[in-house]
Amino acid sequence: MTAGPRFKTSEGEPRAFVIVTSSRSGSNLLVGYLRQVRQAACFGEIFRDTFPGRPGWDKLVERLDLPRDVADLHARDVTAFWELVLEQGLRRRRWVGAKAFHYHRRGDRIWDRFGQDDHRVIHLWRDATFDQYVSRLLALSSGEWKGPDGAPASSDDGTVEPEPLTFDAADYLAYRSALHADREAARARYGPAAGYVEVEYQQLRDHAFVGELLERLFGERIDVNETLRPQRARPKIEYLANPEAARPFTEDSMTRGFTTP
Repeated sequence: MTAGPRFKTSEGEPRAFVIVTSSRSGSNLLVGYLRQVRQAACFGEIFRDTFPGRPGWDKLVERLDLPRDVADLHARDVTAFWELVLEQGLRRRRWVGAKAFHYHRRGDRIWDRFGQDDHRVIHLWRDATFDQYVSRLLALSSGEWKGPDGAPASSDDGTVEPEPLTFDAADYLAYRSALHADREAARARYGPAAGYVEVEYQQLRDHAFVGELLERLFGERIDVNETLRPQRARPKIEYLANPEAARPFTEDSMTRGFTTP
């Protein structure tokens, strides 16, 4: 599947990129790094069906000088919306990208569009599925989806202590299964493409790795600044009201394997 030179450099390299990921995998941190590349613009979850009306919508429309009725296009044809974002964004920057969670627009042709050869796919995933699950519960409970800039990594960032969470094994197992299926589907769909790259959550804390990644993707070597700190630094099991129910699953790993219930 080819897209021709439309969104490519003169050397034939992709100018569009997308972060394919799931929530609580470090995507806000990765976006922060990508925004430190001078010639790149990286937007957030612009493919989610509820994005129009959210805080970033008006900023995106104004920044790219999009038509005021573009929300209709977003609802009707998100692929055409993405093409418009690229057209406008690439007039200002050399590279333009955004992030898409696996569950955004499932079955939509936008996922095929990401696989065309004028796109790079950055597949971000988290090996520790138990930690990812509890992190998601904490965010849902508190409404806080990213920590404040500059907060110390060794604390809970000064936020109010969360109420203990109840661990539901059946819910966790369904979540774990969906994460694994989404990761394998992304690998199968985009892995063979030349522009595909995988990043695991823990690698985002290795600034040397991130610097080399950005140089490989964009040809620009920068000393990255960490813009976000972990919100909840304690072991995830300590946030549970019933830790005994969760203990068998704390070492679950995408790469080393899952506990059989």
